[in-house]
Amino acid sequence: MSAIRGLARRPTNAATVLLQGRVSPDAREAIKAAATASGVSIAYYLEALILTMDREGTLPVIDRPRPQNEELPISAA
Repeated sequence: MSAIRGLARRPTNAATVLLQGRVSPDAREAIKAAATASGVSIAYYLEALILTMDREGTLPVIDRPRPQNEELPISAA
């Protein structure tokens, strides 16, 4: 059930699992705007996006992020 009134819901007793990750604020705002325009929750929107991409063939393999050039300072204990 959607926690926000008026948003689309999954079928009752649909199996779900937790998927978490961190994204940039810009990515979150883009997804939030698209979900709002679609009238669904962010989770529902992301699931639909992933399943749509998968039906097109396979999920894309993406480039790895650039390595960071700095090390965190660790003081000796």
